[in-house]
Amino acid sequence: MHSKTKAVESTEPSQDVAAGEVDNVSHKICYSRYNSPFWQIVIVSFVAFGCPGMYNALSGIGGGGQLDTTTQAKGHIALASVSAAGNLFVAPVVTNVLGPKWTILIGGLPYVLYAGSLLAYSHTGNQGFVIGSSALLGIGASLLWIAQGSIMTGYPLPQQQGRMIGIFWIIFNLGGFLGSMISFGLNFHSTSGTVSDSTYIAFMCIMAAGCACSLGLLKPYNVIREDKSRAAPQRAPRVWDEFLGVMRILKDWRVVSLIPFWMAANYAYNYQQNTFNAKLFTIRTRSFNGGMYWLAQMVSSYLFGLFLDNKFMNRRMRGIWGFVITAVISMAVWSGGLAAQLKRAPNSDYYPLNEMDLITSGSKYAGPFLLYFFYGSFDAVWQTLVYWTIGYLSHESPEQAARYVGAFKCMEAVGSAIASKVNSDKTNYNIEFAVDWAFIVFALIWAIPFVLSIRDAPAHEGQETEYVAQPKGEEQL
Repeated sequence: MHSKTKAVESTEPSQDVAAGEVDNVSHKICYSRYNSPFWQIVIVSFVAFGCPGMYNALSGIGGGGQLDTTTQAKGHIALASVSAAGNLFVAPVVTNVLGPKWTILIGGLPYVLYAGSLLAYSHTGNQGFVIGSSALLGIGASLLWIAQGSIMTGYPLPQQQGRMIGIFWIIFNLGGFLGSMISFGLNFHSTSGTVSDSTYIAFMCIMAAGCACSLGLLKPYNVIREDKSRAAPQRAPRVWDEFLGVMRILKDWRVVSLIPFWMAANYAYNYQQNTFNAKLFTIRTRSFNGGMYWLAQMVSSYLFGLFLDNKFMNRRMRGIWGFVITAVISMAVWSGGLAAQLKRAPNSDYYPLNEMDLITSGSKYAGPFLLYFFYGSFDAVWQTLVYWTIGYLSHESPEQAARYVGAFKCMEAVGSAIASKVNSDKTNYNIEFAVDWAFIVFALIWAIPFVLSIRDAPAHEGQETEYVAQPKGEEQL
């Protein structure tokens, strides 16, 4: 059995970097080496651009581009339910044993099938095919997102994690933005309430191309950070050790403190996309709104990531202020949502269903549009902070990151499944809104013990995996 020792030569800064210069080096991102964390994150970002990015574009339109939003909501229940268990007990093990390249390739293929099921539904009304493909997508999404998360949070050094998350979020949500714009163009003159066949076909082609990008990923051992440390050991982990590793993190009280915060990460999507965007707007406006929603995510995540890497504050202060800023943004945006809800009262026709249009509705469209745009900003800030917490907990170890991402994605899927069930039951939208906002407040309050525990941990601290020392001469790769 492998002994557990502190990280040695392969995870410590090279001797040619003076001790006083390590912090400055860690703030710099290497753009010239293919085996740098930056380029590996760019590659996995393009996978996300093609696969979940296009999925988000379909979801952002509302109802997967269908007039009947209950089918997509039921499919999402199947997706989230299947992925909840897979995220925690299967995907982290597969990622660490099989490696990120093949894990992500396998995980990306069900996205193509899912888009195809919606295309078939437009002609056959076969709800079972959509729900079945959604369940299979739950397995694929587990594999893709846990492997992606291990790369994004496990490869960079602590002072780079915010920017790396922001870079990923820009490229990833560029998929949702362009997908929504494609749908906007293809459905500009549509009055059917359902996107065209060519929209689904275009998405399937882009998803397939995204899968192929995963073949450019390197083994974690071959990834060299800016301080000359390797991202992971060369040894192949054993399956049983992986299960034990997953179980150990579940006993961490900090994870318990973050469970509602992680559950809330996707909880509001159903309200925002199916109850707000899909119910109020015409099909072309839903597509345009979706594009702006993902554009808001791109900008907000990167700006917030820059703050989380602020070299004028230590790690503890960045974390504490990160939660404070997230809480302020959350309350401001959802207060705007309350104002919109009051105008959607049952005895009011101020916002008639499926009639709000970016061209014909005039100034009345401005308020709901801006609200949906800032819903995107809120989500990006929340998600960026979630991944920052995972990077903090995992100590830049991709193996540990995969386990923490698995725990996060499990909690996220549980929350999403609950929200989808509420949405599919056609709950009164005022109640749905109130529950969403209350859960966000509860999640922020419950996370306070974790926030107060954040400290200024140095790079590589806490890595207790057996690392193989670099062969002489390889440190300059």
